[in-house]
Amino acid sequence: MEDLVSDIFLLQRQLKKICKDPEIRFVESKLALANAIKNYIPDFVLCDFNLNGFDAFDVIEIIQGYNPDIPVIIITGNLKNQENEQKLLAEGASGFFLKDPLETLNERLLPLFVTLSEEKKSELDEFSKKRKEMDAYRKNVDFLRQHETLSAENDASKESNLKEEGFFSKIKKLFK
Repeated sequence: MEDLVSDIFLLQRQLKKICKDPEIRFVESKLALANAIKNYIPDFVLCDFNLNGFDAFDVIEIIQGYNPDIPVIIITGNLKNQENEQKLLAEGASGFFLKDPLETLNERLLPLFVTLSEEKKSELDEFSKKRKEMDAYRKNVDFLRQHETLSAENDASKESNLKEEGFFSKIKKLFK
């Protein structure tokens, strides 16, 4: 979660240095975060301290309310937010980093990611399993919706043909 689009791309570039082909999702509001966390189980959540209409404390509360095993890592560009570092960690954040210098953020994040992946291996494996189950469920739902739509279209087409047959039958009877 990031409030500046330019920082989103820079942060994404840093994450790609740590992880090959990371699956990254961005949200812009508390509601979008709540919906995203219900529909996708991330390995971790990265967020800026100050966001549009909410802050990192709100993010931690939402994530912990849904699944306290999901690590929340705070990345901020504002030095005055450092005074909140201990409070954020006490509230449940797994890490706190200053953005600058951004070009070394990946190097600073890597040890935490390694530690989290070791400490939370079973939870991360479970997240992966749940993601696969959710993806399979979504594919099945999409297939059923598509099948239902095609079936409804076929039924409508048959009904239309029956109506046309009825109409043409009536016309033929008029000309007999």
